[in-house]
Amino acid sequence: MKNQPAQLPVELLCFNAEKVYDWVLLQESVTENVSADDIGVLPIDPCDPAVSNLSINCYLVDPLTGNQLPPNAEIVIDEDPDDREDRDFVIDGTQVTLQQVNFEKTLSLVVEFSGFDGTTPFLEISDPIEINVSESVFLCAPEGTSIVVRVSDVICNASVNCDNGELESVDVSLDVCQSVQSVANVTLELEAGFCQPRDLLVTEECPTPVIPPQCPIVFPGITNNQSPSVRSTDE
Repeated sequence: MKNQPAQLPVELLCFNAEKVYDWVLLQESVTENVSADDIGVLPIDPCDPAVSNLSINCYLVDPLTGNQLPPNAEIVIDEDPDDREDRDFVIDGTQVTLQQVNFEKTLSLVVEFSGFDGTTPFLEISDPIEINVSESVFLCAPEGTSIVVRVSDVICNASVNCDNGELESVDVSLDVCQSVQSVANVTLELEAGFCQPRDLLVTEECPTPVIPPQCPIVFPGITNNQSPSVRSTDE
């Protein structure tokens, strides 16, 4: 029987944590006409008459890595805390002072083109395209708090504008749902116990490899030079 670790006593502990002062969800719709120059050099022009079954997709990417943004990715914003303005509201009969927070975020997206060039399938991606979006929201965001913006959902649509068989521009429509929080680092005092490591899981030893049974009468056969007589058991 294994020895169970002794349970440590409960103590008063302090933790560093991030406190959320306020939290709202915002939806932003953006339309942008992106010129062919900003799309970048494409090996195959999506407006070429030889292109068929053209499919266009667009999505947000990390401006540093170029990888598609994962769910709930944090977006870098530009916000000056000194520009926040207090405004009084009456909520459920109680007067509350909130702060008007103005910030600007830069979204980076790419447009993906796929289809057939004649009979050859192709897939090509544009250069990253920057879209600047300004936001204004009332939050409980007192002095000492910072604003954290995360993208919770994105719907992106794009269509091409052609001129004489050449790409002129791309119209991008972007719907972004975002989580906006005002936060600050705090130290919490909680009554808790320390954790201890668990026992290692029992590991089973690998079994000895099983050797398939042989047919010694057939191979390697009898030791003399006589050929074995063979008959069917169905006879």
